This record gives sequence, C-alpha cells and structure tokens, in this order.
Amino acid sequence: MLTLQKKESWRRTNTLQYMSKLVRSLEDVRGKANERQASMDCQAISMEMQSKVTGKGEPLVLVPGGLTGWLSWEPHAERLSATRKVVRTQLLNVQYGLENRALPTDYSVKTESRALETTLGKLGLMMPLDLVAWSYGAAITLDYALGHPERVRSLTLIEPPALWVLRAQGLLDAEAKETMEMLQAIKGDISELQLEQFMKSVGFVPPGKSASEMPQWPLFVQHRQSLRNSPAVVQHEDDPQRLRDFKRPVLLVKGTGSARFLHQIIDALATTLPKAQVVEMPAGHAPQVVSMDRFLERLAIFQAGANS
Repeated sequence: MLTLQKKESWRRTNTLQYMSKLVRSLEDVRGKANERQASMDCQAISMEMQSKVTGKGEPLVLVPGGLTGWLSWEPHAERLSATRKVVRTQLLNVQYGLENRALPTDYSVKTESRALETTLGKLGLMMPLDLVAWSYGAAITLDYALGHPERVRSLTLIEPPALWVLRAQGLLDAEAKETMEMLQAIKGDISELQLEQFMKSVGFVPPGKSASEMPQWPLFVQHRQSLRNSPAVVQHEDDPQRLRDFKRPVLLVKGTGSARFLHQIIDALATTLPKAQVVEMPAGHAPQVVSMDRFLERLAIFQAGANS
C-alpha cells in the first residue's frame, strides 16, 4: 500500500513539474513573440528615408520621384549646395526596389510621408523649410505638408500624381481611369514591358518613340522594381479641405507634353490651394531635369518671394 502511495505521489510530482515546465515554455514563446512584435512595431514607427546632406546655409529639402529616386536631384544638389544646405532624401519604394525587397504589406503614401517626417526630425529640421518635390515624391510631400503646415516655408510640387484630387472633384475622365487601372496592375516582379507602359502613361517618352530607345533606359530598367509602389498612388485618399486650409506659398510645375491627367491635377490644385502659382516649361514629366537652368531660376525667384 505504501509503495502504491509513493508511486502515486511520484506521478503527481512529475506531472506538476511537467506542467510547470510547459507553462514556463509557453510563457517564453509568448515573451519572444511579444519581443519580435515590439521590434517590428518599433521598426514601423521609426522607419525613415535614407538621406544625403551637402552644403551650408538655409536648409532646402529635395524629395525625388518614385523611379530613379535621389539620382534625379544629384545635378541640382551640386549647384544649390553652393549657397544652401541641401538635403536629398531617398523614397522607401526606391530603396526597397533596388534591394529587391517587398514593400510592407500596409505600405501607402502615408508610410512614405511618416518616413519623411521621421527623417527630417532626426536631421533636426523641425523649423519651416523650403520643400521641393517631384512626381511620386511630390504626392508624398504634399501629404506631409498638409499635415504639418507649420514646418513649411514654401512648397514646390512638380507634377504630383495626386489622383485623389481629381477623384474628390469628380474630374476623373476615361484617360485618367485607364491610367489608374494600369497602375493598379503594376505589382510583384516588374517587367520591362510594365516599365515601358508606365513611362508612356506619365509622359516620360517623347511622341513616336519607345522608352527602350532612350539613353537612360538601362538606368530605368535597373530601377524598375521601384514601381511596386504604383497601387498606393491610386489608393491614396485625402480631404480637399486640407488643401483649402493650407496657407503656405506653393509653386506648381507642369512639363510641356506630359500626361494630361498630371496637368489636370496641377490645375485642380491651383484652384484649391489659396497661395498657388503655376509655371510650365519643357519637357514632358521631367521639366526640372530637361529645363534645369530655367527651373532653378524660377525656383529661386519663387522662394525669395515666399521668404521675404
């Protein structure tokens, strides 16, 4: 009888020890999972853009387009940094594309806008700034500026694909809707055919020519995975009232021969933003590159007036 009691006691003790170990093991797993989630949350919160700073003087922030990224601002930065502290940022979608990494599942224009905010904060640039942005970067910078007008001294936007502006005003025509469908379909592994379709749709390619005939084509092909951001361009929504409430000076830049929907967006912004002015120059979707001297001259006049 005593032997049976001892065996029963031993069994219970072992069972309790096993259960205790199991509970501790589960707690360890949960704890590690929580640590991983906390790390992921921290990364999401602290996500920032790469940046390059040159020159000294009043800060000037250059936010690039969504294909080749900060390379597009390199010649401008070389000239502007003679008198200004020039900050060039790299969009997350371009960085991830060059690294062939998938964008976060919840990626959006807001993801980039928050990353821009974090980057400028870490650079100590919390004061009103002169912001200059092109294409997808202009759509991102517009979102940042509308959310932080107190941090904007002047805003220059070159052909932002802010399709939400046309949607909000009921101005989406058949051509714009076709472009939106095309952008929605650009995802996954971006092909050269999709790259060419994109470049034609936004006015990069001169009439009667193929994108593959352009001297920059190898560079565009190298950056084609940047276009994984395309659905986010279409999906972004905002409140037009934020445009009406934005009282900072805005220079809106059109490129002659660019896509019709981009010019429509510029026109819609010009009639909604209280302090907007519009300028047009050659050529296509990259007027600040093709007409760099004229663009820099016009930019200097605008910023001098805005800051006086």
